[in-house]
Amino acid sequence: MKPVSVVVVDDHSLFRAGVISCLERDPAIRVVAEGASGREAVSLCAASKPDIALIDISMPDDGIAAVGEIAAMKLDTRIIMLTVSENEDDVLRALDAGAVGYLLKGVSGPELVNAVKTVAAGETFVSPNLAVRLVTILAGGKQKRQVDALSAQETRTLQFVAMGLNNRECAVQLGVGEQTVKYHMTNIMKKLGVRNRVEAALVARTEWGSLDAQAVGEATDDL
Repeated sequence: MKPVSVVVVDDHSLFRAGVISCLERDPAIRVVAEGASGREAVSLCAASKPDIALIDISMPDDGIAAVGEIAAMKLDTRIIMLTVSENEDDVLRALDAGAVGYLLKGVSGPELVNAVKTVAAGETFVSPNLAVRLVTILAGGKQKRQVDALSAQETRTLQFVAMGLNNRECAVQLGVGEQTVKYHMTNIMKKLGVRNRVEAALVARTEWGSLDAQAVGEATDDL
C-alpha cells in the first residue's frame, strides 16, 4: 500500500524535526516536504500535493490563512492544524478555512500517527478535550435535541458524513443524486447550528459515538 505522504510546516525547526522523526518511524507514513511559514505551506502543497499537511497556526504569514489558500486549490490534501492554541475561536476559524483535523502540540507520538492515519482515511480528528468543548459551543449544550430534529434521510446522510464519506459517496450509499445530498447537508447544518461538515461530524460522533457502516447501510435500505 502506498505510504501516506505528509508535509510538515512549523516555524520552530527543533519541534518540526521531532514531528518528522516521529512520523517517519511508521513505515506507512512518508514526509515529503517541510517548511516554516504559511507561504511555504501553500507552495509546498501545490508542488507536492501531499495526502496530509500538518500546519501550525502561529507562524509567519498566518497558518489559518494558508489553510484557506490550500483549500481553494481543490487538492486532495487534507489539512491538520498542529498548534499550542486551545482557543475555540482558532479552532472554529481553522475548520471554517478548510482544516479537517486539529491537534495540540502536547499530543503523544502514537496519537499523532493515529490522527494522521485517521484523517488520511477520510475522517476528521480533533483533540478529544477540544472536541467536547467545541460541541458544547456549537450546539449550545442541546445537540441531542437538534440531532433528533433531523429527518430519517438527513440522519442517514449525517451518519455517512461522520464516517468520512464525501457527497458523491453518500449519494451512492443513499441511492440519490449528489445535489440531493448537498440539499440535505444544508438542512443538517442549519438544524445543528454548525457551519461546516467537520463541525456536523463532531456533533454526530458526540451523540452517536462510533458508527458501523454496515448497520447504517442496512438502515438506509429500509428508507
